[in-house]
Amino acid sequence: MLSIILLHGLLALGILSARRFIGRYAFPVAVIGPLATIGWAIWRAPGIVDGTPRVERLEWVPGLDLSVELLVDGYALLFVALVGVVGAAIFFYSAAYFRPGPRVPLFAASMVAFAGAMLGIVTSDHLLSVFIFWELTTITSYLLVGYDDRSAKARSAALHAAMVTGAGGLAMLGGFVLLADAGNSWLISDLVANPPGGAGLAWLLVLIGAASKSAQAPLHGWLPGAMAAPTPASAFLHSATMVKAGVFLVGRLSPAATAETDWWWPVVLTIGVATMLVGGWQALRQTDLKLLLAYGTVSQLGFLFLLAGSGIPALAYGAVALVLAHGLFKSALFLAVGAIDSATGTRDIRRLEGVGRSLPWVFATTVTAAASMAAVPATFGFVAKEAAFDGLVGEGTGLVAIVALASVLTVAYTGRFLLGAFGPATDEPTGVDQIGGWKVWVPFGLAGAGLVLGLVPGLVKPLVESAAVAISGDAAGKLVVWPGLVPALGWSLGSLAVGLSLVAVPRAVDAVTAAVATVTDRGPSTEGAFRAGLTGLLGGADRLTATFQSGSLPTYLATIALAVVAAGSIPLLGELGGVELPSLGPAIEIPLALVVSISAIGLLLTRRRFAAVILLGGVGYGIAGIYAANGGPDLSLTQILVETLAIALFALVLRNLPADFDRARASIGRILTSVAVAGFVFVAGLVAVDSRTAPSVAEYYVEESLPSAAGKNVVNVILVDFRAMDTLGEITVLAVATLGVAALVLPLLRRKQS
Repeated sequence: MLSIILLHGLLALGILSARRFIGRYAFPVAVIGPLATIGWAIWRAPGIVDGTPRVERLEWVPGLDLSVELLVDGYALLFVALVGVVGAAIFFYSAAYFRPGPRVPLFAASMVAFAGAMLGIVTSDHLLSVFIFWELTTITSYLLVGYDDRSAKARSAALHAAMVTGAGGLAMLGGFVLLADAGNSWLISDLVANPPGGAGLAWLLVLIGAASKSAQAPLHGWLPGAMAAPTPASAFLHSATMVKAGVFLVGRLSPAATAETDWWWPVVLTIGVATMLVGGWQALRQTDLKLLLAYGTVSQLGFLFLLAGSGIPALAYGAVALVLAHGLFKSALFLAVGAIDSATGTRDIRRLEGVGRSLPWVFATTVTAAASMAAVPATFGFVAKEAAFDGLVGEGTGLVAIVALASVLTVAYTGRFLLGAFGPATDEPTGVDQIGGWKVWVPFGLAGAGLVLGLVPGLVKPLVESAAVAISGDAAGKLVVWPGLVPALGWSLGSLAVGLSLVAVPRAVDAVTAAVATVTDRGPSTEGAFRAGLTGLLGGADRLTATFQSGSLPTYLATIALAVVAAGSIPLLGELGGVELPSLGPAIEIPLALVVSISAIGLLLTRRRFAAVILLGGVGYGIAGIYAANGGPDLSLTQILVETLAIALFALVLRNLPADFDRARASIGRILTSVAVAGFVFVAGLVAVDSRTAPSVAEYYVEESLPSAAGKNVVNVILVDFRAMDTLGEITVLAVATLGVAALVLPLLRRKQS
């Protein structure tokens, strides 16, 4: 599988590199990736379905124990097959959908890169590689949604999607780090086999990341906006694959999360139900076919999220079956909408009339896929939903009733979609351009696959069962054409009947939705919340920039110093109780300390530059004396030499500067900053000295100076041998500083001489 993922990356780079020459062949080249995925899945499926996962490992940074760990079990294989089949179909469709242009290769490269990243998510067993591939899907999605970069709507939608899913990804990364720390492993398989205890915050952060990616309420607002992307991207990313990344993750981790937390399943249930109802209700209000499908996708993602995140084997079985069914019928519907848009120039249901008679194959495709979405018997959508309802019945009447209500909305907006797209013709039906080729046959094939699997579900039964076993340990469900007179069938047919009754009275439904909208639209919306948050973020950034990036060097220094003090003071607070002042050294330290103190105070008060240099030297020479008094003559000599050289350099520069400093009064802020920094350094020094638990490294230097470095001068040996690289760095800094001083001074000297 690693070779397949790398192939996608190489194809993307190759298409980008040859974009000036590849032209119309971009998608025929890009489809090699999905076709290779299908071939790999067929080759490896027998062993994986039989219970032998495919494991691959690539060492990345062995010293840090970082590696690429891939695990393809039945659950991952189902998603791999979905990415490959739907991806190949959409790539063929795209070859006919796009007119040749300079930006088409960029779209093709982004699509194939996304497909590779999605494969990385579903096959990675290492948390960090999951995150890396996760963010790659965010980046490629941003490029695809913002494909029409001349459109402000597309740019805004791309930013919205990237910020919401990107922020969720960062939250998820925090959860991954906490999980790895609690479980002492970065491997998902290890964490699921041995769930770490006391990691409640970690599970919450992971859940936030998954919810943002799968457009769960209240984070769902980015998905309808992402319909600004071209139809192939909407079909591939925002219905069939990327939005299922969160569903995949909660399905993979839910057994461990439910085992170690009491709140995971109730929270997942609440999120899923809210998303189902909000998405279904919003779909009933749409007049744009893509937006209607987008809100329908939100609703169905809520259902998938609820099932996959339950950690209950019977519901997990229904989840994996519905993932497959949803990928087929929803991608077919999006592509059919693209065909309708290409033929008529509109997606507005208020303008479409008589299209079915002009586009019979598109009509047949849409009806077949829509029937699967509404779970009409003899479709795979019905078979999968029956498996899910069968599991829900065992969890109580209340839960299955809520899901049945959401299913009523699904049937209602499916009818709205069909009537809007293929309404009866009037005297002036919508003008239709004839289309054919891949635009017609690709969605027809996907919809037909849903019909075939509805009649012969045994074709995918081994795949669905192995996927369910991989995440729940049990294939606690069944795929059947007719389940018999069981409670699940009653709920399913009941929701279908009520939904069809709503389809029969579209004006009444429109009146109710309009009446409710007059109330709900007054409240905050997800789009409005995002805009307000973005405006506040940018405004806050402007204010912070104006405050801290003022062009004042003292302000910059104060900001850096206070940040160090604030961050460093937190760990010091718990150490102050046991700190003791060191004992007084030799008596000579007292006059030396007075010299240092008086020189430092005088440095603050003097207004003469040359006097300041002399007083600064007094501080250095006083410290050199303290070194000598404590048995460090070599260190003292080094300090004296450095101070002498520094004073000489200062004197050289001061010859060309005014004799006095500018008159400036010290502000309260500067005084407080100075006091804070001084206090922090003093306390940190005391804590550091008092916290020693191992012998001083000085003892090692003294013992090894002669035998290891053949030197009796310990200070010189440290500088030249033990810490030679540090010394080289310091010499380099001094050399650069000297060159800078020379560059400033020499022109002034030449000007003075001339």
